[in-house]
Amino acid sequence: MAWLLARDKIGVPTGPTLATLVLAGAGGAAHRFRLDDPWLTLADDAGGEDAFPAGPRTRTPKRWPPWRPGSSLRRLIAPGTGPLAAPGEVRVIDRFRSGSGVLRLTLAWPAGLRGTAAPGPAGGVVRHGVAYVGPGESCVCARHGCGGVVPVSWCAEHGDAVGPVLEWHPGGGIRCTDLSRARGLAAARGRAD
Repeated sequence: MAWLLARDKIGVPTGPTLATLVLAGAGGAAHRFRLDDPWLTLADDAGGEDAFPAGPRTRTPKRWPPWRPGSSLRRLIAPGTGPLAAPGEVRVIDRFRSGSGVLRLTLAWPAGLRGTAAPGPAGGVVRHGVAYVGPGESCVCARHGCGGVVPVSWCAEHGDAVGPVLEWHPGGGIRCTDLSRARGLAAARGRAD
């Protein structure tokens, strides 16, 4: 196919931009949706909200809207960003029904809880724990640029416990980025001294 594309024998197929949204209800049941023309707006600070205007790919009013009070964002795959998740409640901040009867909603969730979605179909936020004291030599947990670790059960220092961490935050989210930046600046100052 690459050979055909390079020689203009075929064109790149075009069509509507699609996104995949997985919402988890308060009871734990997950609902998956494919959406047309997604437009994701991410807040720059933890006090803001992310917004996602979305409409159904097909006109199936029985399955739309997916939102229920208490729903959380398990996984969102939209163009231009990696898979996202947020454990906070998803809210509907706007509704619009077009002349053809298609309902479009604008969903929003707390930006401070947004993070990278865990791999696999279940989704959910990848969390990092910032330890009270830097990981020791016996620590086998995965370490990240923010200083956080993801505890594993066979780590003699951390195990699976939440107890040895100072703070949990969503990996790849706003807090994770701020911590990484602060560590980078501290390291640069240390090299300059």
